[in-house]
Amino acid sequence: MIDLKFNTNAQDAASAHLKYRAYVDGLRAVAVLPVLFFHAGLGFTGGYVGVDIFFVISGYLITGLVLKDLNAGQFHIVKFWERRVRRILPAITVVVFATLIAGWFLLLPRGFKELGESATAQTLLVSNIYFWIKSWIGVGYFTPAAEVKPLLHTWSLAVEEQFYLFFPFLLLALKRFARHFLVPAIVLIGALSFGLSVYCSYFHPALNFYFLPPRAWELLLGAYLAAIPAQSRASTQWLTESLSWGGLLAIACAVFFYDRETRFPGASALLPCAGTALILWANNHTLTSAGRLLALRPVVFTGLISYSLYLWHWPMLVFAKYWAIDPLSQGQRLLVLFASLILAVLSWKFVETPFRHRILLKTRPQIFSFAGATTAILLFAGLAIFKLQGAPSRLPAAALRYVNEDRRVAFDKDLSLQEALAGNFFELGAKSKQQPIKLLVWGDSHAMAVMPVINALCQEHSIRGVAATHAATAPLIGYQSKKSDLKLENIPYNHAVAEFVRTNRVRDVIIVANWGVYFANEKEATQLRNGLLDTVNTLKDTGARIWIIRQVPKPHWNVPDTLAATIWHGGDIGKLGLPLSEYRKEFQRQNPIFNGLTLKFPDVTILDPTDFFVNSSKHLCRVVDGDTALYADHNHVSTAGAMLLRPLFEPIFEGIKKN
Repeated sequence: MIDLKFNTNAQDAASAHLKYRAYVDGLRAVAVLPVLFFHAGLGFTGGYVGVDIFFVISGYLITGLVLKDLNAGQFHIVKFWERRVRRILPAITVVVFATLIAGWFLLLPRGFKELGESATAQTLLVSNIYFWIKSWIGVGYFTPAAEVKPLLHTWSLAVEEQFYLFFPFLLLALKRFARHFLVPAIVLIGALSFGLSVYCSYFHPALNFYFLPPRAWELLLGAYLAAIPAQSRASTQWLTESLSWGGLLAIACAVFFYDRETRFPGASALLPCAGTALILWANNHTLTSAGRLLALRPVVFTGLISYSLYLWHWPMLVFAKYWAIDPLSQGQRLLVLFASLILAVLSWKFVETPFRHRILLKTRPQIFSFAGATTAILLFAGLAIFKLQGAPSRLPAAALRYVNEDRRVAFDKDLSLQEALAGNFFELGAKSKQQPIKLLVWGDSHAMAVMPVINALCQEHSIRGVAATHAATAPLIGYQSKKSDLKLENIPYNHAVAEFVRTNRVRDVIIVANWGVYFANEKEATQLRNGLLDTVNTLKDTGARIWIIRQVPKPHWNVPDTLAATIWHGGDIGKLGLPLSEYRKEFQRQNPIFNGLTLKFPDVTILDPTDFFVNSSKHLCRVVDGDTALYADHNHVSTAGAMLLRPLFEPIFEGIKKN
C-alpha cells in the first residue's frame, strides 16, 4: 500500500494551524481599517497595503485547511470549492446587485455601461484583468478616474480566486508525486513570483499591481507558514515577543510612510507581508502580548466583518463622491464609513454567517445551484447594461445633449522629441508653409485646449503659427516634469523647442500650462520658478516677445457629466461653478511662480483668463454659457470655453500685424 501522507512535520504543521485563533481575525482588522481610511482620504497614506496583508492571511489559512484534508485523505476539490462559494459568493452577490441598482439611479450612461462591464468581469473572476486593461486609458488604482468605478476593489478577489483555481491541484500533485518537495516548491514558486514582481514594478507597474503571477508570492508566503512546522513551546518568549511586535511595527511603517508614489508592489511589499508573516508565526503556538492585543473582542469583531466591510465601503464612497459633486468633507467621509460599517454588520450577520454555517442552503447541490443561478443573473444583467450602452433612455433629452458632447480636447497632439529636433511642429493658421513663422504656442494639454481660438485668429490675420504641445509636460527649460510620458526626453524636448524659436526667429511665443499641477510644496514651487526664469532668459536672448497665460479656473469635477446629472435630478445648472474665492486661493498659491517677471523682463506679458469665466454676480467661475459647456472635462476648456478667451489673445495678434 502506497503511503500518500506528507511527512510528520508537514502533518503537524497543518493540524497546528487549524485551531481557531482570534488574533488572526484581529490581524484582518489591522488589514481592513487602513484600506478604508486610505480610500476615504483620512490619513494612512499607505493603507492600500492592507490588501497584501489579506493575501498573506488567506494563503496561511486556506493552505492549512487543504493540507489537513490531504493528510487525512479527505481532500476533494468539490468540497474545497463549496467552502469557497459559501465564504465568498453570497456577500459579493448582494453587493454587486445593490451596486447595479444604485448605478441605475445615479450613474450616467457611460459610467453605468462600465459598471455593467465590471460586474460581468467580476462574475467571471477576471475583474483584475478588466481593470488592468482600463489602466491603459488612465483608470489606474491610484488615479482620480478610479473614484467613479464602484467595483474597482473586486480586483483583489479575482486575484485570490484565480490563485485557488490552481493551487489545490499543485498541492495534490505534490502529495501524490513529490511529497517531500512541498515546502521547496512553495519557496521556489514564491521566489520566481517575487522576482517577477520586482521586475514588473519598474517596467510594467499596472500589470504588476493587478495580475496574479506578480502577486502570488504574497499568498505563497502565507502558504509557506502553513506548511512548515509550527514554532514549539520551547521558543524563547523574548524572540516571539520581538518578532510579533516587530511585525506590527513593519505593517505600521508601510501604512504610515508609504504613499501613492511608492513603487508598489515589488520589493516594497516585503515590509507589510513579512510583518504579517512574523505575527502569524510568532503567535501560532502561544499568544504574545501583541497577539493578545489583536485578540481583544472589538478588534476581533472588526476582523470578523472585514470581508463585508471591504466589499461595502468602496461603492459607498464612490456613490457618495459622485452624488456630492464637490469634495466630501472629512465629516461626510466618516459618515460614509460609518454607514459602510452598519451595512457590513448586517451583511455579516444575515448573509455571510447563515451561508457559512449552513443555516441557509444546507446541502452542496443547493449552494451550487445558488451559485449557478446568481452567476447567470449577474452575467445577464452586466451584459444587458453593456449592450444597452448604459441605458441612456433613463435620462431626459436635455441631459443627454451633455452626455453625447464631443469630449475630445481640441488639437490633442503630442509632439515627440524627434519631431521637435526636426522642426516638425503642428501648423496653425495660414496654409502656406512658405510664410515665415511669426507665432509659437508652447505648452501642455491646457495649451492644446485653447488652440481653437489661437488657430482661428491665425487664420483671420493670415498669420502662420506653430504649436509645440505635449501632455503633462511643463514648457520650461531644464525642468523635469515627473508625469510626462517623455520621461528623460522631457528636458531635451524643451531645449529643442527653444532652439527652434531661435533658429526660426519666431517673434512671439505664447506659453500655456496647467501650472498648479506641477508643484505641491515650496521646494517644487522654487524648481518651477527657476525653470520659468531660465525659459524667459533663453527666449529673451532670441528677441522674442513672451506671453505667459495664467491657469484657467479648474472646477475639479467633470463638467459635462455634472451638467447632465444636475439636469437629470432636477437641479439648476446655472448655479454650478467654481467659487471665485476658492479659485483665488489657488491663484495666490501660484503667485510666487510669476511675481516680478514683468518688472524684470519688459518683453514678458502675463495674461489672466479669470475674468472671462466670472459670472455676473462676481462670485462664481462659470462652467456653462447658456446651454453650452465651457469645459470638456474637469479642467480642460472646451472649444466654446477656448473661444471665450478671444479678447485675451487679440492684442497679441494686433501686435504681430503692426510688426
